[in-house]
Amino acid sequence: MTDATTHAPKTGLTSITCQRLIDGGTFASCANTATEVANGVYVINLAAADLNGVNITLRFTKAGADDRLITLITQP
Repeated sequence: MTDATTHAPKTGLTSITCQRLIDGGTFASCANTATEVANGVYVINLAAADLNGVNITLRFTKAGADDRLITLITQP
């Protein structure tokens, strides 16, 4: 994640809001939360329910950080 002001890697974030949108539905919370590895890099263990579709958009937000959107296209 990146800092909302400087856009440099943002370290030390906790309680990141993790959401997923499946096949154009509505955003819902992911089953798990993201945690920092190091240097502004975060990981999340996605559950099968988070990826149950063809077009998945993941959204990560936290005050003070830029929103991060990631779109995945899966094959059924």
